[in-house]
Amino acid sequence: MKKALVVFVLVVFQTNFSYCQLVDGSTAPDFTFTDLNGNTQSLYTYLNAGKYVAIDISATWCHPCWLYHETGSFDSLYALHDNPGDQTWKVLFLEGDGNTTLADLQGTGTNTQGDWVTGSQYPIVNPTGVTLNDFLSNYNNNAFPTLYFICPNKKMYQDTLNKYPRGSVSTWEYVASTMCGPVGLDEIQDANPLTIFPNPAKDYTVLYFSLNNSAEVTLTVTNVLGQIVETKNFGVLQAGDQSLKFELNNLNKGLYTFTLSGNDRYVRKKVVVQ
Repeated sequence: MKKALVVFVLVVFQTNFSYCQLVDGSTAPDFTFTDLNGNTQSLYTYLNAGKYVAIDISATWCHPCWLYHETGSFDSLYALHDNPGDQTWKVLFLEGDGNTTLADLQGTGTNTQGDWVTGSQYPIVNPTGVTLNDFLSNYNNNAFPTLYFICPNKKMYQDTLNKYPRGSVSTWEYVASTMCGPVGLDEIQDANPLTIFPNPAKDYTVLYFSLNNSAEVTLTVTNVLGQIVETKNFGVLQAGDQSLKFELNNLNKGLYTFTLSGNDRYVRKKVVVQ
């Protein structure tokens, strides 16, 4: 009887999934965690660098979570697109139960499906207390596993990823290629009001930002020596969200500083041209 009750609760937990999470296209709240290796994982730092962010929120005791872990999809995603791969994504695993211990993650505890750590190259975060509660509240998350994909413009998507079969590599890449676009751009009052994506870039990149008032907008590009190598005047733009495509044909490979100015204000970003 006890086992039957546990199975029933898990079924309800999964069935109610689609009614709990933030809706697709919501702005992803920022978070900063420290992973098991002592490294800081900050969402907006990655997004403002133009990276995609993939998150698996699971619990060590959760059987569906373990089944997804065993598919190896998250490992493959990390190898393809995080540090070992093209370095355009950040792939993060987050333990969503605040009572989970390190022993549980390592598969030696009493509340686990197996060893979640050995062989997993992606960062694993095991937050507790207020830090975890704030995250779960901000993301309205109360079901495991939950997969989130966050675009550089801070928009979050989960519906497609969490349908069965859950989160294959091709599904993650489909979401990246079809759902990330120039919507919900950074507001001027943000700590980082300019997003440039893709970055690194080859043929072109796009500048995403927002204007509180109409302004004549100019882009100045300088090299590592501080020399101006290109300028572009976009003319007078109206207040609101903007997305400006900038061709990179005249720039050699290297690191540049893009300075966007208007109404006596300016913002800067580093851009790598490949």
